[in-house]
Amino acid sequence: MNGFYEYYLSWEEPARRAYLSGLSLGLPASYAASSLVLVCGMGGSGAAGDYLAVLAARYGGSVIVSLKEAEPPHWVSRGALVYAVSFSGNTRETLNCARRSYELGGRVVAVTTGGKLAAWARERNLPVAIVEQAPAPRAGWPQLFYTLLGSLVGNGLLNTPGPDIEESLRLLSERREAENQASETASWLKAVQGNLVVLAPAPYYPVAVRTRSELAENAKSASDASHVPESGHNILEGWSNEARYNFLVIDPVEEPWSKLLEEFMGLARPADFYVEKLRGTNTVSKMVWGTWIAGLASVKLAEMKGYEAEKLTAVKLFRSIVEKTTEWGA
Repeated sequence: MNGFYEYYLSWEEPARRAYLSGLSLGLPASYAASSLVLVCGMGGSGAAGDYLAVLAARYGGSVIVSLKEAEPPHWVSRGALVYAVSFSGNTRETLNCARRSYELGGRVVAVTTGGKLAAWARERNLPVAIVEQAPAPRAGWPQLFYTLLGSLVGNGLLNTPGPDIEESLRLLSERREAENQASETASWLKAVQGNLVVLAPAPYYPVAVRTRSELAENAKSASDASHVPESGHNILEGWSNEARYNFLVIDPVEEPWSKLLEEFMGLARPADFYVEKLRGTNTVSKMVWGTWIAGLASVKLAEMKGYEAEKLTAVKLFRSIVEKTTEWGA
């Protein structure tokens, strides 16, 4: 197996270092007093914000909003804490979001490996959290997520209990179990034909979205992401009449979600489906496990299909179009 896969498999240590780094990132008192938090980032760098918004709703703390565009909401002018997250430090949309947030009066923190974002923040004496390098931004998800989690917890902005976080880190040591589950998922994905939907309960929807992204970038496979109960109020009617969709079901093994997912699949009339069960005893652990499996399974699937998981073509072309078409980050 290639080095890209091995890096995914070794997530525990960079995750632990990132969490400790985030905890030690002391913020000015005005930053730590913010009741509104904006996490702006794109692609793999922006994914962490989705998870943190769920954790804030689950565990309590400041309101956290995830943004994946260049222009921040005007409410950052109310002194919101803004984490500008770009693994490379050169993502145009994030650079623009950081600059505009700063101009509006937001309290900006840069989270990056370096690049233009780190330089811009340092010129203005803004806090900078430097994260470890990885083979690709998506493979560096634990660096970004755990740095942000540590910073929020350490500054009293998020109430996720320490034991829950420790369990999530400990799960990343269970390599054999993760490899076995990822292999089963990848084998099923390789065998199915037709449209794919990644379905999860609402609190775990970020895992479904992340799975969709990993399958696209690593395995070059398109899919959709959806969640219950919302899908049961609209698109289910279409799925129940067209038995040509395959479902990868993200099951947190907790009620009422497991039962709702089971009943939902009975109504959706899937062409085929596979249930991926999340490990852990709490929300953050289950989300981390599902994210890990998504990465491992997508790289395994790429290998099965003869694709180079690390290689991106269309995404890079679009980034160049953004640079030519907009003034973002100028």
